[in-house]
Amino acid sequence: MRVRVHALPGGTGLRRVVVPDPALRDTYQTLLLWQHTGALTASRADLWRLGALFRFAAVSPHSAVYVPLRRNPRDKHAEYWSNEQGLGDLVIMRRDVALRPAHWTAVRARLGRGPRPGRAALVSVPSPRPPCPEPGWDWREHALAVAEHGNTLFWSGTARALYAAGDDLAWCSGQVSRHVDIRRYGGPALLSQWTGPGWPFGSIDRRDETWECMILAVDPRRQR
Repeated sequence: MRVRVHALPGGTGLRRVVVPDPALRDTYQTLLLWQHTGALTASRADLWRLGALFRFAAVSPHSAVYVPLRRNPRDKHAEYWSNEQGLGDLVIMRRDVALRPAHWTAVRARLGRGPRPGRAALVSVPSPRPPCPEPGWDWREHALAVAEHGNTLFWSGTARALYAAGDDLAWCSGQVSRHVDIRRYGGPALLSQWTGPGWPFGSIDRRDETWECMILAVDPRRQR
């Protein structure tokens, strides 16, 4: 997989930020925590690449994957989500990576600057597996977590949780060409859904951390 790697000297647990190259142009992610619901929407090709990025993050204990999305072209569905909930960039990382969301804007500002700008690289990514729970799977331990800061949504979790999310996105990519509504109208169509802690029985307080994220697929060539 082609990426750009930005080294972060300084001896902290976060040693590099990895950015997909070329960018994922047919993807957008809503913010989740204010409304407790939202969507990750992508084309078939972008779903496949997103799955690879999640699996790469799963095996990269010193890396954060940064997926810039906010400047992508927007169709009417993306404009709707933007007006209703706001759209953000993505950061994908293991939960043991030493990066606090509040520090992200400072890290992002360093990318591409200084004497060691990002370099082009090819990285190996684990292959997808059938998206089914492993024996002994404990959702309380391996659930994905969401945080938001600086117009960025952070997906984090254990290596197993990120790998499972990547498998699910790869499966969704494979369903796009088979989905009747996507073939006819271009979508968006619901293919999967991720849920956070306590959903749907969380507090009604907007400050709680319950959430759900729909995984939607589109075919920009067929959209009407």
